[in-house]
Amino acid sequence: MGTPIGTYIKASELPSEANEMASVLEEHSDSQIDINLESEGIPLSLIREASIIQARNKIKSQLTPDKDLIQSIEALDEAHETINIVSERLTAWYTQVTGEPRTKVEEILKQEALPSRMVILKDFYMSNKTLITSLSEYLDQEAPKVFPNLVNVLGTQLAVRIVAAVGSLSRLARLPSSTIQLLGAEKALFRHMSDGSPPPKHGLLYQHPSVKQAVRKDKGRVSRKLAAKVAIASKIEYYGDKSE
Repeated sequence: MGTPIGTYIKASELPSEANEMASVLEEHSDSQIDINLESEGIPLSLIREASIIQARNKIKSQLTPDKDLIQSIEALDEAHETINIVSERLTAWYTQVTGEPRTKVEEILKQEALPSRMVILKDFYMSNKTLITSLSEYLDQEAPKVFPNLVNVLGTQLAVRIVAAVGSLSRLARLPSSTIQLLGAEKALFRHMSDGSPPPKHGLLYQHPSVKQAVRKDKGRVSRKLAAKVAIASKIEYYGDKSE
């Protein structure tokens, strides 16, 4: 039986080994139990080592597979943003160098006699295209392993974006469907609360075909139903049987 909340744990009752001490510190980190570390001469070096171990263990416990997917989708979005910027630069640069009308970037990339400075930019553009392809394939391969039900409801990239919007699968599993429905629409919701503008009906879920293709008056209803499915799927993913 553990020590009752509100009592003191004496130094003589604490372990003298750093790993065991770290376990005690972690066990009581969020409790109201007072651990008297200053009395009875506990070595400062032991407290320091145990605290380091505790911190490392906490970091390791947060290194879940969904974090890797979140980094991947954010890298993918950044690659898309980069390629759009580079595309604009290439078209503007080519027009000013050649004096020709604005040309599509696809046509510019086919040119073999570009100025050397533009060749470097072209190579950068192509490397980002390769990165986008690689990340997309990785997400398609790995996301169904981590949260298959969410992918089944939303598709690969939207499922990962929804998880990324809240920071982790564990947080998503705790959210009500009404909050999930408006993820990504925080600015519109703030405007509604501050100046009385119409409330948003959806956020990131607008990217789903069922919401995007619905007629205007039905978009809110469709996104609400979709958010309810996401809420159920995320709870199954996080709280379901991990042994299956």
